[in-house]
Amino acid sequence: MAAAGVRADTIVVVGAALLELRFKVERLPRSGGDVLAHGFEVRVGGSAVNVARTLQGLGCTPLLVLHRGEGPFDRMVGQELERLRLAVRGRRSRRPSGVTVTLVEPSGERSLVSALGAEGSVGAADLPGDVQRAKALYVSGYELLASPDLEAAVAALPADVLVLLDPGPRGAWPGKLTAAWRRADVIRLNLAEAERRSAKKGAAAAAAALGLEADVVVSTAEAAYVARGGHVTAVTGGERVSRDTTGAGDAHAAGLLAGLTRGLDLIAATALANQVARLQVLGGNVADALGRS
Repeated sequence: MAAAGVRADTIVVVGAALLELRFKVERLPRSGGDVLAHGFEVRVGGSAVNVARTLQGLGCTPLLVLHRGEGPFDRMVGQELERLRLAVRGRRSRRPSGVTVTLVEPSGERSLVSALGAEGSVGAADLPGDVQRAKALYVSGYELLASPDLEAAVAALPADVLVLLDPGPRGAWPGKLTAAWRRADVIRLNLAEAERRSAKKGAAAAAAALGLEADVVVSTAEAAYVARGGHVTAVTGGERVSRDTTGAGDAHAAGLLAGLTRGLDLIAATALANQVARLQVLGGNVADALGRS
């Protein structure tokens, strides 16, 4: 993949690009059971693609840092990246690209099974040499856990590069990603991740505990809880919608980045992120959120 340079307005997005097989089901199958899906979709996703796609829709300039593999899954990934005309930096691998199977229940709740491939091997050497010129950097915990040297490189970024950490379910365990956690300007988690990391129950309590060590945004279906120095603010963003929420978290992260890099404070950026995530779930144009923030 061709290397792309970093401009002063570039948001570097480090994560994965893979194939998503999405099934809508009435219920999850029991062990050894069988259920019939009433909806099926194949799409290209992964944290990096989802975040970059949304950033682009919000008028930002993302630079994807990822690995691609080979085989039929990768061909679909390549076609989507070409369609989006996203700037991409990274290496090719002889491993196949990964795939995620998502089962979506009527409530919108998702269950995932993933088989990682080439995308799971991004390292510090894949970052642009001029990454310190970037406006901001988004990084997923999946990549950091797989590559300690990537975490060290992120932790060493200069203070004027805004770093948003999305630790994910695996990176939210206590004691994980400590260097990245200390460096991050903003850490975004969902409710389950925040409760796991803080050992507290409830979004407000978890955010308050985590906010003692970092600026934290904990997103739930009803609101996002912003914590700074132990003080928590609930930022609402519209009513709950019972739809497939696949990609909503990535859209929320992109909304945060778009707001913060436009000079919004964390509360206002979170309000924007809430609107972006809701529009993504409803299938709307995420750019409409810019007129509502």
